[in-house]
Amino acid sequence: MKTLLVYYSRTGNTLKIANTISESIECDMEEIVEKDKRKGIIGYLKSGYQASRGKVEHIEDSKYELSNYDLLIVGTPVWAGKMSVPVRTYLNKNMNKIPLLACFCTCNASGIEKTIEDIGNYVNTTPLASFGVKSSDIKDGSYKNMVDKFALEVI
Repeated sequence: MKTLLVYYSRTGNTLKIANTISESIECDMEEIVEKDKRKGIIGYLKSGYQASRGKVEHIEDSKYELSNYDLLIVGTPVWAGKMSVPVRTYLNKNMNKIPLLACFCTCNASGIEKTIEDIGNYVNTTPLASFGVKSSDIKDGSYKNMVDKFALEVI
């Protein structure tokens, strides 16, 4: 199955999980790049506000054509119990091309289930596989077992 993994990472946690997944399965991987930056406390507050409102923003064009893939894996941080604005924007731009879908999210403490539900509702499909990782799982390395289980579900 030809797979594309796209992700947005503000702090690096989602990137770490995306890299681990791409090491486990054969896939192309692409970062969703915003044209606006979200640094510091202002960026943090703006992110939560926009996510709670279901906003879309400007992102750079993708280098991969999604219609060439059988599976899309989406990685997002949790923002106010929702997917990040850049991920919502990517899905919005590619709504008619989304093949099978799997997803993962990262968070500090809570919102995993709501975020996965947000993604599924937005694209009107139930993800083939999904999981969420807390910051504490990243620090202690326990996320690796979650990635292994996810990889088996999507290959």
